[in-house]
Amino acid sequence: MVERVGFKPLPSRTEPLPGRRRFLENAGMLAAASVLPWSSGAVQAAGDEVLHVGIMGPFSGPARGTGRDIRQGALMALDDARAEGEIPVRIQGRLQEVEPVWIDSQSNPATASAAVTEAFSRYPITLMVGGWHSAVALSVMDIETEYGVMHLNLGSAQAIADKINHDPLKYRFWFKGWPSPARLNPLYRDPLNHFRQQGLWTPASLKVAIAAEDTPWGQSWGEAMRSTLKGMGFDPLAVDLMRLDQTDYYELLQRYRQEKVALVAFTNTGNLAATSFVRQFREVGVEALLVADSLRGSSDWYEQSGEASNYIISMDAAMPIALWQRWWVRRYQTRFGHYPNIAAAGLQYDYTRMAIRILNNAASLDLEKLISTAYRSPYRGIWHHYRFARGPGPRAVSANEVMTGRFMEGFYFPMVQLFNGESKIIWPLKYADQRFQAPPWLMARG
Repeated sequence: MVERVGFKPLPSRTEPLPGRRRFLENAGMLAAASVLPWSSGAVQAAGDEVLHVGIMGPFSGPARGTGRDIRQGALMALDDARAEGEIPVRIQGRLQEVEPVWIDSQSNPATASAAVTEAFSRYPITLMVGGWHSAVALSVMDIETEYGVMHLNLGSAQAIADKINHDPLKYRFWFKGWPSPARLNPLYRDPLNHFRQQGLWTPASLKVAIAAEDTPWGQSWGEAMRSTLKGMGFDPLAVDLMRLDQTDYYELLQRYRQEKVALVAFTNTGNLAATSFVRQFREVGVEALLVADSLRGSSDWYEQSGEASNYIISMDAAMPIALWQRWWVRRYQTRFGHYPNIAAAGLQYDYTRMAIRILNNAASLDLEKLISTAYRSPYRGIWHHYRFARGPGPRAVSANEVMTGRFMEGFYFPMVQLFNGESKIIWPLKYADQRFQAPPWLMARG
């Protein structure tokens, strides 16, 4: 489904935010200045021309909560860009207004392909931003190649990186805006080892279970997690795969309980699927630490999972550590009335702002110029410092993949632990809100 929707400018917000970490407050003031957008200084009024930018997301279907946050992040980005002089964009000396074309993937590769084809046939789309499911990304890559449209996408799966590496020239226009699990999942190693060394977590066994959605994302996440845990000395069971819309996990969780696993690592980007797994994990009484990646994929995750989500750990999203990030969260809450899903709304905001910056810096709609501009213009967003690799390496699996790095030096996620609907940073220690707390069912067992 394709939709064109207008939007209203976002009112400016000037209220100060309460302090949290003094050393980051000072750093935040400096970093905030580097985030200030490009301004032409010459843009006075919008021209008669309209530049169409496709924004793709699961606006309906099993991940519609995530799609809502993607849409809200994009709208906020467009309003901010307009308020700060980046829109209208100047292309070859002519002002062009930016109009979003909303492309609903419905979390379905075939539906997404049809929607992208429809959008390209109806509108002269210059650039694409967003997306969520890797299976959807894989389905639309070749369609976008035929039309020669650049895409800043949020697909993560190893299969996307493999496709780019197989033919980097063909897919030179396609920028993978989320690192592959092989680069992100090893981040679990240091905090888990630290918790064990400090006696905060004492696994009753070395047996661990991994469950993931049966998609390219879930498959690569599961294998990357299995490799990470095995490298730490654990004994992982075979990865269990399930549907994106699955809601019954009782049999699987009973097996985990009988196997006496010490840790369960889980991911499913279906909003109801993820919260169902969490609730049933507690109902069955699995005596293990739970890693729930993608549970926070929708901003109503706590309403759906409740207290069953307490003590979960994850490294699946950025967090408001610095001053400018907390300011952004407050503006978002003021506008939309709920806490943002940063992985969806926050990253969509950053990539939408990046897309507008690329258009202005290139001052051209020529595909090769847009590509070269994306390479030579690393972007310091609200949530990450974004730089795309020109080839595989230690910080990226493929060409055109966003590079990992430390906080605001690359793409990076801290570890959080969930309590009563709040995400508390527990790693790295210098950014931590509190120490890791072992679940009471593990303490009681000990």
